[in-house]
Amino acid sequence: MMKAYICIILAILILALANAPIAAEENGNWEERVNHTLYWGDSIDVNGSLITANDFSKAKPFDVDTDYVMLTVLSESSEEWNILLSVNNSNIPDSKIIDGRLNITALEVVTGNDISSPYTKIGVSIFNVTTGEADSWVNATLQVSKTKLKNANIDERAYITIQLHNLRGSNIENISINETLPENLILDPEIEDIHIADLSPYSKEVIQYSVKALYPGNYTIPPTEIRFVNKGITYFQYSNSTNLIVHGPYINATKTVKGNKTDPEVLDITVNVKNEGDRAAHIRVHDEMIIDSKFIEGKNSANLVLFPENTTTLSYSVHIDKIQGNMIVPSAVIEFTDAKGYSGTVRTNRYYLINIFEDEEVEFIEEYVDDTRPQMNTSNSNSKDRIIEADIPRYGNIRSIRDLVDTTLKIINEALSF
Repeated sequence: MMKAYICIILAILILALANAPIAAEENGNWEERVNHTLYWGDSIDVNGSLITANDFSKAKPFDVDTDYVMLTVLSESSEEWNILLSVNNSNIPDSKIIDGRLNITALEVVTGNDISSPYTKIGVSIFNVTTGEADSWVNATLQVSKTKLKNANIDERAYITIQLHNLRGSNIENISINETLPENLILDPEIEDIHIADLSPYSKEVIQYSVKALYPGNYTIPPTEIRFVNKGITYFQYSNSTNLIVHGPYINATKTVKGNKTDPEVLDITVNVKNEGDRAAHIRVHDEMIIDSKFIEGKNSANLVLFPENTTTLSYSVHIDKIQGNMIVPSAVIEFTDAKGYSGTVRTNRYYLINIFEDEEVEFIEEYVDDTRPQMNTSNSNSKDRIIEADIPRYGNIRSIRDLVDTTLKIINEALSF
């Protein structure tokens, strides 16, 4: 009697333990069941998992309740499960939970010699992981941080480091990295993607890449997005953002032409050159005159040091015997170099002279196609400019970049010593 009593208690405990996980999962946050009909060989995609009706019980002269279907479930991460389901079979269950996230229930299994192909009707429910639960799990699984080595000058590479740390005792697989860069910041050298293989338990992986800036300035690099798949579910983790300062001069120039109020054959021309960067630069300005025009007065060239946020202006007048609308206003050319030897060329936009008389929006002409020197875009500046043309001493022509750098350093040191 005692042995029978103990056996009954053990049986109850075994049944309780066997049913406890299923009951817990069934009481979870499952989405509404969706029904599907699968003929032999058919497949459906449910939340990234491929469910295939692989095989059925042997067909008999007529359909019986004990028929079963064999389903194959293939996840996004290539994990595979084979399950048998039946509707009224005491040895085969009618439902199965796959990996804690798919609940598949057989609603009907039909075989028999009187049909062209066996088929099954199944219902599939998806376990809904809330955003809070997913975030908590991801934060406890993968840690990502991003840092920069140091700020850079305009002609230097800046190095960015991303570190991934696996906080769990299992592999993290199928990791992809999506890095977004702000405008005017590019990967150097250009690469298609940044990728790493699987991350071993409790291990760290460090990835470093370099960027270059097209223009100096203060850049905020957004958080890096890390995408990985676990048990068929895609998760995302993000690093911190990082700030990068790129030093250097940024020379911006505009050229305007206006008709003289007292003489219809005279044009007044103004060239504004501003350094919008954070480093001084030695500049040489030379304005190309309109064809068939004669210089009257003013200044159409300059040779000086332009400090950050400062502007220099060239103004002069020309005489043209017969002003025609199809005449081209040529570019003003500005060559610059900073104290570290970084140099470039800026050209103002060209346009037809007719635009200034018809009071229409200026239509710019494309730049010279044979100009292979470094180019920078030009635009109008709304900031308050300080005209410094008269404050800087003038120097003669400089024959080489080396002479230009030496002279620039000399002028800057003299200016800073005042």
